[in-house]
Amino acid sequence: MNNQFNVEWSSEKCPRPQDCGKCMQACPEAVFALYAPNRQKGIAPDEYVLSPAMQFFCTGCAACVGVCPKKAIRVVPKAPAS
Repeated sequence: MNNQFNVEWSSEKCPRPQDCGKCMQACPEAVFALYAPNRQKGIAPDEYVLSPAMQFFCTGCAACVGVCPKKAIRVVPKAPAS
């Protein structure tokens, strides 16, 4: 299986992805992961990042793009390898 798409997420357009999660619910391939980059033991995180960590599995359906209220996600076809 070749990954034919790049999935891009904009933290500027979606600064609090933990408040929505529609893209994660809509994605049939479970491409996205939500994580706290500055996690500290015993302290609840206040910042989360949405990562297209499994974009290798993206089929390009763009379901995530269609449900994102902030227009923070792009699915971009990769250029053919030469």
